[in-house]
Order: sequence, then structure tokens, then C-alpha cells
Amino acid sequence: MRTVLLAAALSVAVPLGGGAQARTARTPWLLFPVDVRSFDRVSSKFGMRKMNGRRAVHRGVDLVAPRGSLVVAAREGRVADIGRARACGWYVTVEHENSWRTVYCHLRSDPRRLGIAEGVRVPAMGVVGEVGSTGHSTGPHLHFTLLDDRGQARDPLLALFTPAETLQVLKRMGLAR
Repeated sequence: MRTVLLAAALSVAVPLGGGAQARTARTPWLLFPVDVRSFDRVSSKFGMRKMNGRRAVHRGVDLVAPRGSLVVAAREGRVADIGRARACGWYVTVEHENSWRTVYCHLRSDPRRLGIAEGVRVPAMGVVGEVGSTGHSTGPHLHFTLLDDRGQARDPLLALFTPAETLQVLKRMGLAR
């Protein structure tokens, strides 16, 4: 029941409109994907940065939190992919109703150990993993990527509610104090 109420509140607050238009203004429609009580800071933003001595595009945002902190689905959806990649480490990809996808990288361990499986529907704020440091990582954090309906990376910070805003939504729904 709480999942239905949360989904209803989110759809009223920010509809799931489709389309892959570039977004320059902040238009939040995704809840914060790390337990807001343990989130520390953004250590690396979306865009160009120096990696391994050369400039490259950082296709997501790095959210620092202690190892083992819960990683949650930013919006309801279907688990499209689970695996381990050289750079990303353990990861989960969730596809949402608008065909956009969120990718959760550097997870602590294989998400299947938590009962996450391809094809499973996950509610908004449903656990998809734990913060870790697998793959190419300098410390525990969640690398969070947002892919539009054409597979192009978009700046997740423009689509994310802040931790404080996420907490307010959860409080309104009776899911947090």
C-alpha cells in the first residue's frame, strides 16, 4: 500500500513525461538513491573530468556513503540487467516506465545475494544493493548513471530530488520520521 501511495505522490509531483530532450534546468523526478541518513557528499559530478591522466566524460555522479549503506531504486521500474563490469564493478540497471534507465555501480557484492533478479519489479526506494567499492573505485561510493530513452547519459543531479527533499517525500508518505 505504501508503494502505491509513494508512486501516486511522485506522479502528482513530477509526471514521468518521456522524450530525450536535453535538460538544463533542474526538474527532479527521481528519489535520492542512497540512504539519506548515511549520505556524505557528491565526490564527482557529471561531465568532463581528468581520469587516469587524461580528460574523459564522467557519465554519472559519485555519491559517497559508508560501505554497506543501502542503495535504493530512485523510481519504480523493472530490473533490466545485473552484473559485474571491469570499471563499474557490481551493478544493477533499472528501466522505468518512460524507457529511461538508472544504473547503480560499485555495489558491495552481487545484488542477487539480496534477491534482486533480472525482470523483477522494484518499487521506488526498494533496495537494489549496498554501497561498495568494486570495479575502478577509490573508495566506497555509488556511481549513479541516468540514461535517456536513446541510451544517452544525462546529468543525474538535474533529475534527482536532494536528500532533504527525498526525506520530506518519505515523511509525507509515513515512510520516515
